[in-house]
Amino acid sequence: MTEPTFFEILRSWSWQPVILLGLAAAAVSYAYGFHYFRQHGWLEGMYQRGLIRRSQPWLFGGGLLAIFIALLSPIDILSELLFSFHMAQHILLVMVAPPLLLLGLPAPFLRWSLVEARVRGILNAITDPVVAFALYNVNLWLWHIPALYQAALRNELLHDLQHALFFYTAVLFWWRVLDPTHGWFPLWGWPPAKWIYLMVAAPPSYILGSIFWASSAVYYPYYAEVVPRLWGLTALRDQQIAGLIMWLHSWMYLMASMIALYIRYEPEKEQV
Repeated sequence: MTEPTFFEILRSWSWQPVILLGLAAAAVSYAYGFHYFRQHGWLEGMYQRGLIRRSQPWLFGGGLLAIFIALLSPIDILSELLFSFHMAQHILLVMVAPPLLLLGLPAPFLRWSLVEARVRGILNAITDPVVAFALYNVNLWLWHIPALYQAALRNELLHDLQHALFFYTAVLFWWRVLDPTHGWFPLWGWPPAKWIYLMVAAPPSYILGSIFWASSAVYYPYYAEVVPRLWGLTALRDQQIAGLIMWLHSWMYLMASMIALYIRYEPEKEQV
């Protein structure tokens, strides 16, 4: 098999109907929320009280776009050929999409959908900082066990499950940091605690990335068997690049959280 050209790669889009329908349903539901509040004459008052920000539709749209790029763009095709692109795909699903979606969700929308006390109780339990931290990091490490990672690469349903768990555990991880309900689920009621939470979460990704970056052995034979070898990258060099991406990711999300928390808290400071 000959190596695909750059333009052939750019034309390689993965139009998966289930993902497209899911993204469309999320967008339509979001738009309906704004329509419902506007129809009842509540929207303008919520803007004035700071419960909804005009930037939020852009943030939510950015989150949907991140999922679209991760799962439907040429990145998805390249992730089957190179571990480094698979790592980049996962970062879009855990680092980019969840924070943007949570920042883009207006608190009234969430409170409206969490009126049921039992639903709120379950959400409160699974977004507990210790629980969310454990779920996110245990899930991250388990899926990188060679046998399980290899199985996901060779089985489409297992691969879809891997992506879903990466995304949803990341949503739980980010929930308390960004507090999308504006106070219903606060993290200890002390903003610096959120920074401590994020800094404690950095080492697991940092260590895993360092293992990939420093190793002289290829952990996933699947990528060693891939033909053709794109851009002359060996499986080992590809793995080292993936490790470097993950290593950087472990610190990048601290910067991303700085921006996210600034966006979240700055409007409140202006109202004081």
